[in-house]
Amino acid sequence: MSKEIILDHWKHLYANRVALMFSSEIRDLLSLSARPDIISFSGGLPEVRALNYQKLERYTQRALKMNGDISLQYGSSDGYYPLKTRLAEVMKLENIDANEEDIVITTGGQQAIDLLAKIFINPGDHIIIEAPGYTGALNSFKSYEPKIVSIPVDSSGIITSELEQKLKELKNKNIQVKFVYVVPNFSNPSGYTLSLSRRKKMLSLAKKYNTLIIEDNPYGMLRFEGKPIPSIKELDTESSNQNVVYISTLSKIFAPGFRIGWVVAPHPILEKLTLAVQSSDLCTSSFSQRIAYEYFSDPCWKENVIDFIKIYSARRDIMIKTLENHFPPGASWSRPEGGFFVWLRLPEFLDTKEILADAIRNKVAYVPGSGFYADNRGQNEARLAFCTENTENIEKGIKILSKIIKDKIKLYRSFK
Repeated sequence: MSKEIILDHWKHLYANRVALMFSSEIRDLLSLSARPDIISFSGGLPEVRALNYQKLERYTQRALKMNGDISLQYGSSDGYYPLKTRLAEVMKLENIDANEEDIVITTGGQQAIDLLAKIFINPGDHIIIEAPGYTGALNSFKSYEPKIVSIPVDSSGIITSELEQKLKELKNKNIQVKFVYVVPNFSNPSGYTLSLSRRKKMLSLAKKYNTLIIEDNPYGMLRFEGKPIPSIKELDTESSNQNVVYISTLSKIFAPGFRIGWVVAPHPILEKLTLAVQSSDLCTSSFSQRIAYEYFSDPCWKENVIDFIKIYSARRDIMIKTLENHFPPGASWSRPEGGFFVWLRLPEFLDTKEILADAIRNKVAYVPGSGFYADNRGQNEARLAFCTENTENIEKGIKILSKIIKDKIKLYRSFK
């Protein structure tokens, strides 16, 4: 009789919430991005090679020389105050008025999302997200066991008429929605931007139904074309009753390796968030924060953002052009005015997870769409990141995908 094979000796000890934790397909695919033979449209990896490494060395040396002992020590749980000053200046460029006391610095925007979920969600609570939505937020929310309500998006962002209908329906059942989570600018994954009229409508609905909007804005400064749209936070001008919790990050306008994000919110929420930071990782890296302070104290950071925009815009253009020239009828895609991503829709009889296996065999990777939905819809959809590969590889990779998809369509029709 063969001996029973036990793969995990500690299965009987895990909390129930572990069953709700899923590996992100994006993170799983990042290992492919490191392979030089793979053209990766999977991870949203910023082009950090555009940074001036010699200046970064000087910023690092300055942080060590000026405050070496403090830079290598524990810091305040709510963040390094001088960096908060610089973050307030960054937000001012997007017409968001905030001072240092309105900000809590976190270990990346992802920690901000997770800690906000931690302080707001009880098991069984209702939250609302856009669909498709950011998978990092979706997976974080799931671990706190809420009931997730998905509202679809179109080219103008989350459809507020459907949001209103759902809020009304839940209120009639005496159900309080804890928050609505949205990425309004060049959304991850769709690339769509929430229109001004819908931003205003969202805010009015939040006030009417006494709920919060978590506005996640990693990409707002990376606009290639079109006129900037006021953030929902900017529109939320009632000082006595603010409904917007604003999240942003330095990962897209500086570098993700420093792991710096921040939250702007009403002070009672910030107090709870600071307690959550203390129980999570005590504080964001003092060293990273001081280097970031030096970087954003140099006016050249704005020139670097302009360089990023030029790079990403050119890559977006070649991806869209190659899709237009080579993809078959029946396929459609978003045309983002900024950010990192194009959202691809194929005929409904195709499955992007199945196609991915063929794509990887042909040295191309992307993220299938189902991971961006709470209910695993989106089997015929996919996210294509244009931020990582150069224009030559983007053109080559899209042509490879086009051939694979055309072959799949031909095969399907041969059985009809």
